Amino acid sequence: MSKPTSFTVAAASSNRINVYDAMTGSIYRTVTLPGGTSIVSSPVVFGDGFSVTVQDGGQTYMHVYGLPLCNRKSITHVS
Repeated sequence: MSKPTSFTVAAASSNRINVYDAMTGSIYRTVTLPGGTSIVSSPVVFGDGFSVTVQDGGQTYMHVYGLPLCNRKSITHVS
């Protein structure tokens, strides 16, 4: 079985994101956000990754993840 090359993402709960193989619709990976973090806007796919805006301790951050490994690339403080 080859690795998927097209992805889509969706919030599965307040602290989990499902990454789907866009060709088959099956779940490829599940990303669990760090404890105390909750999603405040839907994840957005771009080029070779996806971003999601989260709230943690009253602060808002944007997390950027790389595809296909779904590893976190950066965290940016928004407000």
